[in-house]
Amino acid sequence: MFNTIKFFQAVGASFLVTIIVSFLVGFFQLGNYGLFLFIQTIITYGSLGFFASRLNTETPYTAAYLGAIFMSFISILFSHFVLHVYIFTDPNGIARSMSLAVLVSLLFAYITTLIRTKREEVLP
Repeated sequence: MFNTIKFFQAVGASFLVTIIVSFLVGFFQLGNYGLFLFIQTIITYGSLGFFASRLNTETPYTAAYLGAIFMSFISILFSHFVLHVYIFTDPNGIARSMSLAVLVSLLFAYITTLIRTKREEVLP
């Protein structure tokens, strides 16, 4: 059964990891802004997939999927209303953003679940 409290704990943990890593990566002067965004995407949605799989063991893929959609939607709303980036005029950009978020999150959830099941097979 889907555990909502564990879901929000996974989203919160991923958000904290994102803040900490972006603060640390900000100290390194990356010349390429695209590389910074790629690292942020992998860290944010990868940690979400990891935490969703670890905390919501009965439904890891549902938690990873919903978490990626939730985090993407919050990010889009933040950029629109706080940063005044009019992202709603580019529906293809929104689709790419959400697709990449879901893909990375589900990939990390799958890898985490696969490792966990292999460990359970080896250890009685």
